[in-house]
Amino acid sequence: MRFDAQTLKRLYERQLEAAATPGGGDTHHGTRTFRAMLKASRQTPARQLDGERMWIWSDLHLGHDNIIGYANRPFRDAEEMDEELYANWYATVGVDDTLIFAGDVAMRDAVAPHTWQRIRTAPGKSKRLVFGNHDLTGAGTLRVDGFDDICSAACIDGDPPLLITHMPLAEVPVGCVNVHGHTHDEAPRRSPHINVSVEQLAYKPVAIADVRVLAKQLAAKRYPAGNTTLERIDAARLEAPLGL
Repeated sequence: MRFDAQTLKRLYERQLEAAATPGGGDTHHGTRTFRAMLKASRQTPARQLDGERMWIWSDLHLGHDNIIGYANRPFRDAEEMDEELYANWYATVGVDDTLIFAGDVAMRDAVAPHTWQRIRTAPGKSKRLVFGNHDLTGAGTLRVDGFDDICSAACIDGDPPLLITHMPLAEVPVGCVNVHGHTHDEAPRRSPHINVSVEQLAYKPVAIADVRVLAKQLAAKRYPAGNTTLERIDAARLEAPLGL
C-alpha cells in the first residue's frame, strides 16, 4: 500500500499551522515553535522512502544535560549519554543500511561541526533526517548538517503505510500508522501511533521491519501491552500473525 508523501506534508502543515496561530501551541511549546516548524516545512520536501535494512530512532538530544532529568534517562551527564547512543548506533546499523532520525538530533555544544562529522562517518550508507523543533533556529532555519537528506515528513510504503513525522499527527489517515518522536517517555497510546524516541527503544535504533510488526497490530485496532515501544513490539509478535 502507498500513501503519498505530498498528502502527508499537507496534513502535517495544516496541524502546524493551527498550532502556530494565536492561542495555539501546546503545554510545552508556544506558537513560535510551530511557526518555525511551519516555515521550515514549507521550504523542505517530504519524501517517499523504500528499501530494505532501514532503521529509525528519534530525539537523541546529543549534548543536552537537561534531557536526562526531563525524560528520566539513566545517564550521569550528556557526555556519558552521547557515547552510549553512538556505541549503540555502531553496534546496530550496518554500513549499507539506511538510518532515519525522526528529529531533535543535538542541542547546546553538540550543535557543532564535530557532531555533523561524526554523523557523516558513523555506520549507514544513507542517513536521513525528518527534522524536529530542536533542529531549527527560532526563525525556522535548519541548524543541522551531516545528513544525506533532510525532509519535513516521510512515507514508507507497505502494509500498513508508515507516516514519519517528528510531532505525532493529531489525525492519522485510515489504514496508516504514524511513526513519530517528540513525546519521549510518554506512555504508549491506544491509537495508530508508534513513538520512536530513544527512551522507548533502550537508546538504540529499531529496525523498520520490527516497527511494522507493531504497526500491523495497531492498524487492525489491536493494542499490544507494554510500557515502551520495544515492549509493545515484543508483545505484538505473540499476537495473531495478521499476514506476517
